[in-house]
Amino acid sequence: MRRGEWMEYAAAVALAGVVLTGCGNLHKLAKSDPEVGAYLPARSKRELAARAADTTTAPKIITFRKQDGTELFLAPVEVDSTSGEKMMSVAIDEVVISAANRRNLVERNGKINVDFIVSVPQELQDRNWQLVVGPRLLKGEDTLAFDPLVYSGDRYRGMQLREYGRYDDYVSRIVDTADYFDRFADHRAYARRMDRIAAERARLTGDSARLAGMSPETAKYDERVGWSTPGEKRRQEKMLRRYVESTDRIVKQHTTYLPDANDKFDHLNDYFAPRYRYAGIDVLPGGEIYTRVDGEYPETGGRAREAYIRSLSETPGRVYGEIYVADGRRLRELAGRRLAYTGRQRPMIEGLLRETGDSALLENYRIRRGYVDDRLSQMYDLDTAALRNWALRPGKVARNQRLEAGKPAAFERLVRHPYLGDARLDTVIYRPDGRIDYYYTEQVQADENTSKLRLYLTGEVENRSGRTYRITRSDTLLYNVASMTTFLDERTRYMQRIVLRDAEANARFFFTFPVGKASLVDTLTENRRQIAAVRSLTRGLMTDPVYIIDSITLRATASPEGAWHLNERLARERAEALRRVLVSEFRVLYDSLNVAGSYTLDEKGNQVVADNDDRLPDLPNLLRSTWLAEDWDELYRLVAADTVLAHKEEILEMIRWEGNPDTREWRIRLKYPREYTHLRKEIYPRMRAVDFRFNLHRRGMKQDTVYTTEVDSNYMHAVDLLRKRRYEEALTILRPYEDRNTALAYMSLGYDAAAYRILRARPEASTTADIQYMLAILAARLGDEEQAVQYFLRAVELRENLKFRGNLDPEISRLIRRYGLFREDFQ
Repeated sequence: MRRGEWMEYAAAVALAGVVLTGCGNLHKLAKSDPEVGAYLPARSKRELAARAADTTTAPKIITFRKQDGTELFLAPVEVDSTSGEKMMSVAIDEVVISAANRRNLVERNGKINVDFIVSVPQELQDRNWQLVVGPRLLKGEDTLAFDPLVYSGDRYRGMQLREYGRYDDYVSRIVDTADYFDRFADHRAYARRMDRIAAERARLTGDSARLAGMSPETAKYDERVGWSTPGEKRRQEKMLRRYVESTDRIVKQHTTYLPDANDKFDHLNDYFAPRYRYAGIDVLPGGEIYTRVDGEYPETGGRAREAYIRSLSETPGRVYGEIYVADGRRLRELAGRRLAYTGRQRPMIEGLLRETGDSALLENYRIRRGYVDDRLSQMYDLDTAALRNWALRPGKVARNQRLEAGKPAAFERLVRHPYLGDARLDTVIYRPDGRIDYYYTEQVQADENTSKLRLYLTGEVENRSGRTYRITRSDTLLYNVASMTTFLDERTRYMQRIVLRDAEANARFFFTFPVGKASLVDTLTENRRQIAAVRSLTRGLMTDPVYIIDSITLRATASPEGAWHLNERLARERAEALRRVLVSEFRVLYDSLNVAGSYTLDEKGNQVVADNDDRLPDLPNLLRSTWLAEDWDELYRLVAADTVLAHKEEILEMIRWEGNPDTREWRIRLKYPREYTHLRKEIYPRMRAVDFRFNLHRRGMKQDTVYTTEVDSNYMHAVDLLRKRRYEEALTILRPYEDRNTALAYMSLGYDAAAYRILRARPEASTTADIQYMLAILAARLGDEEQAVQYFLRAVELRENLKFRGNLDPEISRLIRRYGLFREDFQ
């Protein structure tokens, strides 16, 4: 054999040896096929604890009088199962395995306690593998997986620890976000940034104090906080002075002023001014009359303008001299007057006057102070966390984030045999020298499928090389679950429904009246249509086979527009006018219907001849009218439902607090004119309505009638929910009934006092075996042991087979055992 072939053969033999070594024990399992045992405990821990608790209470003799008058005296005793000797105490026995695979359980408070013992034989214990046992509970078609039990060999657990150690080394390289700043930040850059922020805060604090102590005029040109400069001020004054000079020059060139010696008419030939003519006054030589007519000036500022033009004509030197000595404020006044006197369109000058005016000065001062204060507030509200994040080095952060994102992949790569996080038991086996028993208890939520429960165990063995072996499924344990639904009252319940004799029908109609008038124009198409609708509704009610009309009331309303006392009178007159029109209409209707007679229905729905009381009423005389001047409640509702009004909440508030209706409407119109226009056009017309109320009663009925033939479907649905053990849903429906099923729902959810109160108040409680038995359970839960025994013995007297049921309920079985009840039946 050549050297290369020999090396390949040696490698194959070594690999086969490793494989056989790693899975040899699993081959043994496949041959012996051991299984994990599932067994029932001889006594549950709860039963043992209850028996131990009985020994701590003082003995009490209970007297019970049977229905035949016989008295029984009962004392707490225990009987030894071997010697038959009565004992007054009991010790908690060690939990041992029962030979049976069936057990009766009881449901309490909507829960079922399932107890069993998991027994792991020695064959399934090894230092090199891990055994996982999974209890499975079958209820109906559902399978519940309980928390698994994990048995790990010490060598297998050592391998797991090494794998988790490698993963912990990987995780230790990841920096927590809380430590980012310490590990990844540029601390020098952060310190420089904080120094600049501190300096900026100090500067802004000084600027705020400086602005608060200065007037707007002073602050404007301040070198530190101002928004303009002295040079800009000089430039602006130069522009204004130039405008004033040029305007005066142009006015002097194009305008002549000739004063009237009589001081009545001054002649002005004005190039800039508009032309005026006055009735009865001819145009005089020299120009149009502009300034005075009988000593009055035709427009504001006429006298000042005349003085200005007159000065240019008579003493121009004084005018020009004033220009050169004027300061900034005076220059603005002179320029503003020239602009007003001449109307020369100079956008630059107009903008300059707005910019340098007092309002602009105050606004700029306010803006400047607001800017400084806002900026200072921003500096104090800086997010320190954001500044710390700014100082982080992006590359290091990105690397750390990649490590964080890679944790799942790293765990899968490094930890090949992870722990089971939801294990009920996770233990390490160092020396497999015998069977391991674990007492397992689990609480299961009761439902419609928990009357019978089945439990079995599955398991899987995994060795250190990752190979697995699935063990044989264990034998199945069977649990029969008894619940209080045995005492469910399934009798059909009928609804008590009251049929009222009297009824009422309402309708609203809209009639058109002339503005401010009460006469109804019944020839209008819309009014005819509304009258026809009233007549149709009335005819339908008059011919209804169930109801008959007692009275008709119409109520007319007006919109709030106008004075309240006028609207009140208008609504009253309109209601009366409409009543007169409808009376004539109803008279024709009454005559046509009266010919056909009338009929009625009895309580069974059969047609019979109507009594005199149920015959057709005198319809025209049944109509009554009322009125409401202004229906502010309806207006409030319409405004609240409107989606267009801009100030809806303010208008609603005004309607609520203003008491006087006229003042209320006046305030709305004054403060919200646009919204008031919408009210008048869209909402007010809907308030000019007529409401009809028809008072009715059922034909043939003299008073209200109670019907009990209708099945109470809601109650029967609750009974079905109880049957399915959905107690909370059932109690939501049953709570108002306060009957036996209500008590059953209460006691199934643990509300024992409420159930006890209901059952004791039932009139049939003393003669009903089921209720007596339920009271026995409730009394035992509430600590009244003597009363519990009394109720139980009475239940057995009423129905003897309940003595056997008592062994299923822990409250009753404890009493049977404690007082030796029916001992002769179980010997």
